[in-house]
Amino acid sequence: MINRKFLAGLLCFALLAGAAGYKLMRQTEKGITATGTIEVTRADITPKVGGYLTELLLEAGDSVENGKVVARISRSDLEAQLLRDEAALTKAQVQLQDLVKGSREQEKTASTADMAAAQSVFDKAKHDLERYTVLYHQGAIAAQQLESIRSAYDVAYNSLVAAQAKSSLTEEGNRPDEIQAQQEEVKRCQAIVDASRSAVADTVITSPLTGLVLTKNFEQGEYVNAGAPIATVGDMNDCWVKVYVPSAQLALIAVGQAAEVKVDAFPDRVFAGTIKEISSNAEFNPRQSITQRERANLVFAVKVKVDNAEGILKPGLPADVIIP
Repeated sequence: MINRKFLAGLLCFALLAGAAGYKLMRQTEKGITATGTIEVTRADITPKVGGYLTELLLEAGDSVENGKVVARISRSDLEAQLLRDEAALTKAQVQLQDLVKGSREQEKTASTADMAAAQSVFDKAKHDLERYTVLYHQGAIAAQQLESIRSAYDVAYNSLVAAQAKSSLTEEGNRPDEIQAQQEEVKRCQAIVDASRSAVADTVITSPLTGLVLTKNFEQGEYVNAGAPIATVGDMNDCWVKVYVPSAQLALIAVGQAAEVKVDAFPDRVFAGTIKEISSNAEFNPRQSITQRERANLVFAVKVKVDNAEGILKPGLPADVIIP
């Protein structure tokens, strides 16, 4: 009776061992199995300027779209700076227009009148000089009187030359180099305005991608520094699992190869996957490997993209990847 019980127990043990071996062999034949966690492409929502959050239009778990306004920062100093720079630009543009237009008609009329007056004075001075010169040679006047008339003639002549030059400048308008210098000043002011407008625009914060708000790090009314992550958004459609494949099995996989992904949260479902990336550099097994021998093995990181059209796979969920 004892021998029969012993034989029956031995037979059961053999059957169990055989089933386990068959299952193990079957899994080995099916393909490569590795474990990782669900990940999604993430992006931090960060402001380019610091200030107080006057508006914060998101909460953890909200869906956001790329380019959608999610927060606003109060910066009255930047707004005042923009007004100042726009005023300087307007002034420079008006000055340029004035230079390009040249002299006004009233200025041209006044210049012509000044030249006519100077011509009249010169003609009289010239006539007086000719007449007094004759009288001097006749002995009718003294040399001192002639010198006085000659001096008046020189003054009249110089006044006529000055009036002619002024009239010529009035007709020609401003010099090209002055206009060019003012044009460059307008460009400089425009660049300053563009920079100020950009700084003001940076107070409006938008989402960098379409996805789900994973974390929220600030509340409305708090002060946030430039570059600080206000929140983190995850693109749930760009879902993947990172696993490690031993170097001995690297030849069995390729980019674009189909894979199956199983998640503990959905034990009855198999999610379609595709190998998206295979690392070119070998590394040691991750820390979570069980034995020291496994940790010493060289492995290659493999990124498996998972179909998450339903959006039910969340970052951090453990997942098994089976590569046939």
